[in-house]
Amino acid sequence: MSTTEQRPDRAKKVSVVVATRNRPADIRVLLTAIADCDTGIVHEVILVDDASETPLRVDDAAHPFPVRLLRNDRRRGAAAGRNWAAKEATGDVLAFLDDDARPLPDWFHVLDSALTEDRAAVTGRVLPFDSSVVARARQYRYEVRYAQHAAYSEVTFFAGGNSAVWTERFLAADGFPDVVTASDNGLVERLAQADGRVHFVPALRVAHRNSKGAGIALREAWRAGRLAPRSTPTAAMRRITASAKVQPWSDDPAAAGLNIGLQAANSLATALPTA
Repeated sequence: MSTTEQRPDRAKKVSVVVATRNRPADIRVLLTAIADCDTGIVHEVILVDDASETPLRVDDAAHPFPVRLLRNDRRRGAAAGRNWAAKEATGDVLAFLDDDARPLPDWFHVLDSALTEDRAAVTGRVLPFDSSVVARARQYRYEVRYAQHAAYSEVTFFAGGNSAVWTERFLAADGFPDVVTASDNGLVERLAQADGRVHFVPALRVAHRNSKGAGIALREAWRAGRLAPRSTPTAAMRRITASAKVQPWSDDPAAAGLNIGLQAANSLATALPTA
């Protein structure tokens, strides 16, 4: 074990939180995956149904841990759903997974070792189980981010679908900002204000459906730009140019081109005045 990795300081009770909408088949697969990799620390799974067109139904008796189901009567978004679940949770650790993610077999073992008393939260790597252009483009951006950080270093990003945080630290920071996009990284800022830090754990890995379609990817890039601090058109163009220089043009030109489009949407959105 490296000097930066530490053993957990106390036994954990993990409340796994999943926000979901219109994906009952994914939820069934995810619950099976959680059961398969549980090391005995899963205290409960809390599902927040974000006003699915057909209300989610779960057979609690079919799983080796309690499954609690909360339901919004109108769409509120993942951030609001996760915050509600956190207030209802009875575990001392909140573990966040997306409904279309699959924790790898050692996920809870890594979580248990990495989330120590002196770390407010840990986040890890996302790997794709799909291979569309959108999925490849997104994964390339992930890998560029991961390459910049050593294991167990403090980071300013947070994967809301692959992470864990002490419940009391999360609640003290007032949870995720209730915004339509970029709420994950907003939690990092809130934890920092409460003297908490997020640490990058490369071994904490999930497989994830990366592609929701190019249209959704562009919309999310634009929304994130509108929520970011304002910048000048010159600064926006510099970011687009810098992004173009590091894309995989020779290996995957389609993914590279899409990434430039997403960067352009995000950067230009920051350069437009707010209403």
